[in-house]
Amino acid sequence: MEKLNKKLAQELESPFHAYLFLGNTSSHLLRQAKIFGSKVLFDSEEEIEHPDIKVVASENLNTLGVDDIRNIIENDGLVPVEGKYKIVIFPPVKSLTEEASNALLKTLEEPSESSIFILTSSGKFWSHARDDSILGVLSTIKSRCRTIFIDSDIETEFNFAEEDFINFMESNKREDEDFKTIPKEFVTTLESLKDVGNNSTEKVFKFQQFVKIIDEYRKDKEDSSQVNSTRFIISSFEYLTRNLLLSQEFGKKEFRYCELLQESMDDLDKGMRPNIVLNNFAIVSSKL
Repeated sequence: MEKLNKKLAQELESPFHAYLFLGNTSSHLLRQAKIFGSKVLFDSEEEIEHPDIKVVASENLNTLGVDDIRNIIENDGLVPVEGKYKIVIFPPVKSLTEEASNALLKTLEEPSESSIFILTSSGKFWSHARDDSILGVLSTIKSRCRTIFIDSDIETEFNFAEEDFINFMESNKREDEDFKTIPKEFVTTLESLKDVGNNSTEKVFKFQQFVKIIDEYRKDKEDSSQVNSTRFIISSFEYLTRNLLLSQEFGKKEFRYCELLQESMDDLDKGMRPNIVLNNFAIVSSKL
C-alpha cells in the first residue's frame, strides 16, 4: 500500500486552501492527492471514494475547459456532503485552458473555508521536472497555492527492457488506462526508431509497423478504451527521447532528432492524425 508523502503528512494538521503538487510521475501525483484527501477527511491511509473528494473530469482528452471548472464550482458546489472540506483534485494529464485558469483564479482569490483545491502537474521528460511542471501553471494561480514537490520512488532506466518500459507507461498513465501487458515486438520496434541515420523509406515502414502494433494491441484488449493510440505514441516517444538523451553518443544530430520527436508529440497533442505526423517525422528526420 502506498504511503502518504512525508511533506504532505506535515500539512494534515492545518491544510491550506489550495495546493500545487509537482512531480515527474503523473499517476503517483494523483494517488498522493487522493490519499492526502482521504487522510484529511477520514484519517485514512487508503484512497477513499467519496463525494467530498472530487477528481475533475473532462470529455476532452488533454485539457480542462471553463465549463468543466464551472460545473465543479456552480453545479457540484463547494459545500461538503459529510466531511469538513470539499476536496477538488485536478489530474496532471489534463492542462487548464486559459479561460479555465481565469475561472479557477477567481475562486482561489476568494477561498472558501470549506474547500481545498489540489492542482497537480507532472514535468516533461527531458527537462527538470520541478521547473517544467511550474511552467504549465499560470503564475497568478501558482502564487495562490502552496507548492509541494513530491518525489517518486519509481526509477526508470530507459534501456528498452520490457519491464522497464511497462513501468514507465504505468507510472504516467491516466486512471482509465492499463499498460501492464505490452507486446514485446512493440518495444523492439520502438528501439529500432532510435537509429537517426535511417533513410525515409525505411523509417516510414518502421513507423507503419509501430502504428499497426498499437492498433492490434487495442483490438486485443477487452476494453479498447483503456488504450488511447495518441497518448500511447506520445508516451512511447517520451521514452525514446529519454533513451537518446542518456546515450553516450549524443551529438547535434541526436539533439535535433529529439527536437523533432518533441515537435511530433506537440502535433499529436493538438489533435493531428498520427499517420500524418509520423510520416512527416520519418521524412524530415531522414534528412539529418
